[in-house]
Amino acid sequence: MIKSRAVFAASAVFLSTALAASFFMTGDFSKTVAKPLKLKPSQVLTWDCEYPEYKPETIMIYCGDGGAYIDKINWKSWSQDGAEGTGEYYKNLCEPDCADGKIVHAPVSVRLSELTPRKGKYYLRTLDMTSISGKDFPWGESGVFEWDVMDFIEHMNWD
Repeated sequence: MIKSRAVFAASAVFLSTALAASFFMTGDFSKTVAKPLKLKPSQVLTWDCEYPEYKPETIMIYCGDGGAYIDKINWKSWSQDGAEGTGEYYKNLCEPDCADGKIVHAPVSVRLSELTPRKGKYYLRTLDMTSISGKDFPWGESGVFEWDVMDFIEHMNWD
């Protein structure tokens, strides 16, 4: 009888501690990982539209029509801490319309960051693109661009 009371008391303490911990943990841990396990570079992915990729050579920005993308990406670094490289940004100016629009391009720096878990895998979700010149593109578009490459996948609940 004394033994069963001790087990009951220990169980009650454990349950109380677990409930208290869950009550005080109010952060959303489903988004960004502060310090994940040590991942091999090949375990770190990103997104090219709806496709998970390891060191993609191309990343589409306008997935619907391919009207803007970064191509010929040369990754200088790739790890769970982020990725950096250079590439060529291509954009359809859609003048007079997108079917007949002029395609322009310029060299850019590319950075991926914000390691995020999703369904047992890890993805770099934030893409930062900057013109190599540090100025706006010759066609008048800003030379700085940030994009959440994982947003579409999360909204569609794909992969």
